[in-house]
Amino acid sequence: MIKYQLKTLPNGIRLVTAPFTTSEAVTILILVGVGGRFEKKEQRGISHFLEHLFFKGTKKRPSPYELAKELDGLGAYYNAFTTEEYTGFYIQSDARDFDKSFDLISDLFLNPIFPEEEVEKEKGVILEEANMRRDVPQLYVQMLAQKQMFPNSLLGEDLIGTPETIKKITRADIIEYFKNSYCPDQTIIAIAGNPKKYNWEKEVERVFNSSGSGKLKFEKISQKQVKKEIVYEGREVDQIHLILSALAFPKTDPRRYALHILSTILGGGMSSRLFSEIREKRALAYYVKSGIDAYFDTGLIVFSAGVKSDKFQDAVKIIMEQIEDLKKNGPKADELQRAKQNIRGHLALALEDSFEIASYFAEQIYYENRIYQTEETIKNLEKVSAAQVKKVAQDIFQKNRMGLAAVGPKKYSKKLQGKSLEILV
Repeated sequence: MIKYQLKTLPNGIRLVTAPFTTSEAVTILILVGVGGRFEKKEQRGISHFLEHLFFKGTKKRPSPYELAKELDGLGAYYNAFTTEEYTGFYIQSDARDFDKSFDLISDLFLNPIFPEEEVEKEKGVILEEANMRRDVPQLYVQMLAQKQMFPNSLLGEDLIGTPETIKKITRADIIEYFKNSYCPDQTIIAIAGNPKKYNWEKEVERVFNSSGSGKLKFEKISQKQVKKEIVYEGREVDQIHLILSALAFPKTDPRRYALHILSTILGGGMSSRLFSEIREKRALAYYVKSGIDAYFDTGLIVFSAGVKSDKFQDAVKIIMEQIEDLKKNGPKADELQRAKQNIRGHLALALEDSFEIASYFAEQIYYENRIYQTEETIKNLEKVSAAQVKKVAQDIFQKNRMGLAAVGPKKYSKKLQGKSLEILV
């Protein structure tokens, strides 16, 4: 059991602290309830753009170099990240340097100056990041899959934005977006690690004392079916990189435990069904795996692989055969138990780290405004039966709820683009 304290400050900030002395590190994580889904379509990419600009100078440290010099001088791990539903900033450092780390992260978060010249320069950096994602088939196919599964939502658009939207974003847009979204009632602060001599709560209350309320909202997903079963882009490449997706459940759906077990059984490790059948037995792919993307109102289970182009259909058939077997017969007793142990082991290892603990708590507070202890999570996993996993497979793996996105040689474009999955199975 991880000891923690959860408190809502008078201005609406939710603060969770998890002190433990078995580490010499401390992580300060700030999570803000705004991401790509909260944008206007014409400003797609502004959440990610804004995240970059926090590191471009503050009133106290007016240049990017000054910020980086102090952070590097601590030997700290530091970064920021943007998702569709939230943005995060963190510093992980020696616990003895908490005061310096806290001063740095609070300064860049509360006092950014967004210099005009840095806004214009960073456009070039972000455009190159976008180009990189489009140039790498393994990354670009993820974008194709999102657009395929959520065609009428910002969830289906590239989080980074397009060259057109990135170029149009101005410093005034950035400042307005910042004021409307980076507000105390949208903010969660999570601190985990060794407290040493410091009073974390007192420091947060002293520095984070402004008031304000966020104004941004997102449009909920309404579609229950996939319009295009196969989306294919031809390129001058040798492999086909594919993602087979199925519409699944929201982040907090009670069936999420069975879904995670299902994902683990199919593609969660070297003993998983897909790794065994596609890579080990037939050598069709270097990588093959499964994963879950979940949001407030919807979710996906995805299977990805990079395969020999002439074995593409074989690989898809194997995936579909394993899905159909689980729908018909459910999981075997030994693989059900092994999947539960796998998830439990990954959770235990992850929570050895102060950053993972801070992230684990912050995300739960954001989505459910409560915290599940690991023991409760494990208990819910252990209760999942083979029948429940089978039922989840039957619920999500249905015609018109599944889609295949792929990037591969141009010669297959005419055969695959816009066709039904039935031609492959």
